[in-house]
Amino acid sequence: MLIVAQRIDLKGEIDIYTVESACRALDLIDGPAVVDLSNVRLLSAAGLNELARVAQRVGFRRVTLVGACPHVRRVLQIARFEALFTIE
Repeated sequence: MLIVAQRIDLKGEIDIYTVESACRALDLIDGPAVVDLSNVRLLSAAGLNELARVAQRVGFRRVTLVGACPHVRRVLQIARFEALFTIE
């Protein structure tokens, strides 16, 4: 059985002011998915909350976060998101 993951590309700053547009993209996830963070420069608590909501909705570790820059990767580590997502 072949499982094809959805791919969502996020970009820019994901903070309280822009999280609504990111939320619309993340709401499209309904199963295994890859979220590309390579063009995300800032990830605030509001962005973390939306990512956590996706993990809760579709299942823990069913979403893979890829391409995070060192700063964003550090934020994900501090928030212990490796328990919710596969981070590459």
